[in-house]
Amino acid sequence: MMWRLRNTLSCILAVVALGFVWGEASACSDAQKKLVRYYEDHGFLGAKLRVVADSAGGTRCEVERGNGWVWAEPENLDSGATDIEVFRYLTGLEIGGAVSLSDLERSERRLSRLGYYEQTSNVRLFRDPVRNRVIPAYSMRAASISAAEGFLTYSSDENVWEGKIELALYNILGTGRDLLLEGYSQKDSRRLEGLYRERFIFGTSWDVVVRGFFEDDSLSRNSRLELGVSRNVGFNFDVSVFVGIGNDEKSSTFELSYVSFDRSVLPRSGTSLDISLAWMMDRPDSLDSYLRLESSFVHYVPLWKNWIVRYSAAAGTMLPSGGSFAREDMFALGGMNSFKGMMYGFTRTRAYGFSQAALLWQDGYDLSIELFYQPGLYRRMAPFHGWAREHDYGLGFTQYRKSWSFSIYYALRNGCDYLDGVLGFGAKTLF
Repeated sequence: MMWRLRNTLSCILAVVALGFVWGEASACSDAQKKLVRYYEDHGFLGAKLRVVADSAGGTRCEVERGNGWVWAEPENLDSGATDIEVFRYLTGLEIGGAVSLSDLERSERRLSRLGYYEQTSNVRLFRDPVRNRVIPAYSMRAASISAAEGFLTYSSDENVWEGKIELALYNILGTGRDLLLEGYSQKDSRRLEGLYRERFIFGTSWDVVVRGFFEDDSLSRNSRLELGVSRNVGFNFDVSVFVGIGNDEKSSTFELSYVSFDRSVLPRSGTSLDISLAWMMDRPDSLDSYLRLESSFVHYVPLWKNWIVRYSAAAGTMLPSGGSFAREDMFALGGMNSFKGMMYGFTRTRAYGFSQAALLWQDGYDLSIELFYQPGLYRRMAPFHGWAREHDYGLGFTQYRKSWSFSIYYALRNGCDYLDGVLGFGAKTLF
């Protein structure tokens, strides 16, 4: 197939002309590669492009697309630990859709992020001997990702101990099903939460998710059970919708998450973003309805060799802002996923925001040492008014081995004596 540049306004004109405008052969070469990649992402794996200049100064593009190809059923050469139909859904590739090398690369990264597998070799492509179909053959070995973890935290400032137990079962019996259970306990409070995921219901790309929690302390009690559906979109995005019921309220929740980490354990690069919008209804002792918004962001940037920077931020609010909210409905701040210088549930608030900057030294998949600083603020509860400022800082250490890990962190709050911080110990076994 042949086009003359002076007679076409196609993408060939744009990308080839780009190189000559800048007067650099390398730029032209890059433009040609982008055009060839365009065809490779639309089913034409054998596409070739040649740019020929004639004696009169004209330029001619010769494009050979070759035959079009579609995806056949993916295969996994290195593990039978996952049902093959489930594995094919997990790849994210559309069987019968046009072959795309970019989608293949995104699929490999997604499988690595799941944590179900360890990649032992790059994916290979095989041609169907009968039809124009390409069989992607992955080399994904089953990984020990399920875990039982115990975590013990002590605050010398308040002389309070807190215990946490977590059980995480991933890819149960090779079906892609996940079950997560977490329990917290302090002297005056307890919390139990769980999540169960059923993959690819009725042969579709949708998952069914059931989750809930129960929380009890000396001042309030709260619980909620939610049922929803979730699906992966474009390899990196997950969209979820839930309906739920609590003590005396109902909820409708929409969630969006984006993850591009390079791996599930001790990532070195990538980004995650989570957004949650929940409409809460019918609480007779408070507002009739209100909106609960939460978001979080994490970004890893490799600096040099084993040095990495992690930046994170989170915020939450409840609307309308002038409402009188029940204590159990408010956000509970404190702990590893919030202000690290506080114990879990240290304070309640209707609005908060914080950021965190951390410098990490990571030795592959095995060891991570970090220094972090975490400024933020939160709205104080009645009878207090206005915003309270918070500055937490400290260090953390995580050591992984083949079937276990150990972690420790020490965090301080602004104005806190160096001996009155929060000290946490964790031990995990993988299976």
